[in-house]
Amino acid sequence: MSNLKEKNRFLLRDIHVDVENIYEDIKANKSQFVYRSLFLMLFIASIIIFITHIYKNGFSYSILFLIFILSYYFYHTYHIKQAKKEYIKIQKPQKVDPENPGFLKERIEYVYEGVSLVLFRAKMTRNFYMIFFPLLTITLTNLMKVDLELKALISVIVVSFLLGGLFWYYYFRVDVEELNEDIYILEELKDKLKDVN
Repeated sequence: MSNLKEKNRFLLRDIHVDVENIYEDIKANKSQFVYRSLFLMLFIASIIIFITHIYKNGFSYSILFLIFILSYYFYHTYHIKQAKKEYIKIQKPQKVDPENPGFLKERIEYVYEGVSLVLFRAKMTRNFYMIFFPLLTITLTNLMKVDLELKALISVIVVSFLLGGLFWYYYFRVDVEELNEDIYILEELKDKLKDVN
């Protein structure tokens, strides 16, 4: 009986250490602030360039880009707020007790929801860059009064979307994969916790 209790104590402590390692890694390396800043940088730069293009060239495709980016901004903001509401519903456990399964269950759920929120923000930011960085490049090329023939213009558009889209996909890939791995580990820890008698 005491061997089983001792085994459970070690298992619970191991689970606690794993959960806290994920939590600390998220706080230190994958802050929501980073993704929010990246999003806002491109959003503000795009708005300025699209409005400048409209001002200098009159109504053109930039108005569509402007409407598109504003729509994405509202879509992004709405869904981030909804995800935050879900996260706020989960209360952070107040009393730290690494040998209490109830505490660990709450802590895992709290960290799981936090990681899910950061993952969601990372994917939204990645998608934003994959879509709007090429549009920004195309508009900037036109704004600099680079005279391009139709073939060259099509080349700029294709290269912008291929390179821009691929670059940003791979730029964010490591973060997204690590966050998915954290979610997988947290799900495994939930299962381990069920095994504690």
